[in-house]
Amino acid sequence: MTVVANSTGTMFFASRSSHAFRTPGALSLAGSGTKGKSSGPEGVPTIPVKKADGSGMVEKWGEDNLFPQKVREEAEKNTIIPTALQRRAELWYGGGIVYGKVTEYDDQGNGIFKRKKDPEIEEFFRKSNIPRYGFESFLDLSWFVNTFPEFVLSNDRSQIARLTSQEATFCRYSKADPKTGVFSHVYINANWDQGESVDNVPKVPVLDPYDDPVEQMRENTTDNKFIYPISIPSPDKCAYQLASWNSVRRSGWLEVAQAIPEFKKALFKNQLTIKYIVSVHSAYWSWKYKDWEEKSDAQRTQIITAELDEFDEIMSGNEGAGKSILATTITLDSGETISAYKVEAVDDKLQSGIYVEDSQEASSHILTAIGLAPVLMGITPGKSMGAGSGSDARVHFNNFISSSKFQQDLVLEPLYTVRDYNGWDPNIEFRILNPLIMTLDKGKSVQQETA
Repeated sequence: MTVVANSTGTMFFASRSSHAFRTPGALSLAGSGTKGKSSGPEGVPTIPVKKADGSGMVEKWGEDNLFPQKVREEAEKNTIIPTALQRRAELWYGGGIVYGKVTEYDDQGNGIFKRKKDPEIEEFFRKSNIPRYGFESFLDLSWFVNTFPEFVLSNDRSQIARLTSQEATFCRYSKADPKTGVFSHVYINANWDQGESVDNVPKVPVLDPYDDPVEQMRENTTDNKFIYPISIPSPDKCAYQLASWNSVRRSGWLEVAQAIPEFKKALFKNQLTIKYIVSVHSAYWSWKYKDWEEKSDAQRTQIITAELDEFDEIMSGNEGAGKSILATTITLDSGETISAYKVEAVDDKLQSGIYVEDSQEASSHILTAIGLAPVLMGITPGKSMGAGSGSDARVHFNNFISSSKFQQDLVLEPLYTVRDYNGWDPNIEFRILNPLIMTLDKGKSVQQETA
């Protein structure tokens, strides 16, 4: 453990094992010194702690306290991120949350998990709508790596009656206690964009997952709701953890991905689409119309327009496919033979797939940051539009599932607290029903396993 100072000079204990919901505890500088203020070593006065009020009672999530709202707003402009993050949550959720016991072990010492039915647990799952709790938690974990499960006690406080997942974008921690570094409450507000005032904003006490949550709830005889914060740890973050995929926002790749469709949209909207250029020799008009020199400008314009309309009628649409154009030649008085007109096709840059490679590269960076192989999305964005082979999909899917145990265990963690508080069988275990894609020679295409 080391002692560090922030930009204001306030000193803190910094520890690698700081909890996700806890800031580093403030260092108390004891001793005598300036009158009216406690002082630290060598008479250095401490900075007095002001009583928090108004917006000062909220631990901001981002500089303006709207970080998750901004992330969502920027991501929703992209065609990949929302779907990829939802797909990741769907893969984590798998076949849903189940419960049972390990009653025996195989020859390799692996526990054999067997599902069972318990009326009390079944009722809790039904009243809490555990499938919804599970998926909403995984979705918040996928987007923000922070999620806020909430316990609701029964009226007599003897049972946890409900387990739900509060919307992560609505949740903000209270300012940490300057002595203990603990966030004591979570404020829940859907309108943080209207200000940071917590007047009339519900607040729910926060449990310490590293301590005994059951004992904490029993000792608190006032509140009947509690937040059990869970998150995927990220380096150098104490209050709100930072999703690793956020790198696509800071690196500029998200801006690149956004610029391409905006450019193409403007191109489609503003481009003058010309398919052919028809060059007509001036001698053609005198050759075809013997009185050309005597015609007025209006008459000449009318004739040229009629010729162009006739050409468009021949060359345009499906009916123009396969037709031939008779190229007329004219012999001048000098004996030179010239083409009356020449037709040139105009290269259409839109059809050539301009910036497709850049779009594909940006998409690759986005999916890499999220941690999903393109084959798990069903298609690789870009010119090739490939979906990969079945073997690729199977291998990547199984690899993803086998490396997702930590995220799945996080969402299951509050259920063990429910089990212990409600006095259920202590041998009950909760698992995610994971489908593993097998090869066809195994006799079945999908095998269900619990992890």
